[in-house]
Amino acid sequence: MGSFDERRTVEGLGGGPLNRSWRLIITEGASGAWNMALDEALAESVRAGGSPFLRFYSWIPGTLSLGRFQNLSTGLSEAARTVPRVRRPTGGGGIWHDQELTYSLACLQSHLEVQGVKASFEKLCGFLLDTWAQFGWNAQFAKDQIIKKESLGVFTPACFAGQEEYDILVDGKKLGGNAQRRERDSIFQHGSVPLTLNRTILEQLFLPGFRPDPETTTDLAELGWSGSLQTLTNRLAASFEARLTLNLAVSMPSETELGRAKVLMEERYGNSNWTETGGGSLR
Repeated sequence: MGSFDERRTVEGLGGGPLNRSWRLIITEGASGAWNMALDEALAESVRAGGSPFLRFYSWIPGTLSLGRFQNLSTGLSEAARTVPRVRRPTGGGGIWHDQELTYSLACLQSHLEVQGVKASFEKLCGFLLDTWAQFGWNAQFAKDQIIKKESLGVFTPACFAGQEEYDILVDGKKLGGNAQRRERDSIFQHGSVPLTLNRTILEQLFLPGFRPDPETTTDLAELGWSGSLQTLTNRLAASFEARLTLNLAVSMPSETELGRAKVLMEERYGNSNWTETGGGSLR
């Protein structure tokens, strides 16, 4: 498959319920605060009538992201207060982002042509299953593998330690994580694809009993993947196009979106007080 970088580049495409063109946004590694601010700005554009998007990016430096309503005092060690931190716009538990590829996307419910939260999650996470199947791996949704269904959806301070219905399991081990935020008819989704899980850092950041267990979590390196980030991005993007039967057009954030991201970074994602408190309603 040719690189998506070779395709035509656009700044934005008109939205609409039956729109089959999404923006593909691939950005360089950046700080957690900038990544979250840009995601929020892009999602706002979709809610305002802009085209849906799929974005891929990485984190420099390694950063601990907290779920939108996560309390820093639950399940996290004192060391978690000494590393770069940011609060995500999506829910769930903490994730240490370092050697990984992260994706985000936003669309309207009408873009998916399915109804309901579960159907939307299944459609938007299916491209991951398809990609891992192409690698020859036995990948399934957690709901199709877990015998004790009551264990699904239980909140854990470490995102990778818990399992949701539409988490991806490869040979029974959780690979990455996905989370959504919904506002009226709009959907915003985050996903983490770990190249290598640094178990040493995870042991430092999360208290015993809350850490991702090596017996139930995995990463691409453990599964035998050793390709480049660009190759992985291209494979995932191609699977996304095929699964949702749409076209991805390479795009860059507009000046308006970049300006809005700078404001959000100052007011929220780069604000240490907001990172600590989340504006309240923490659990």
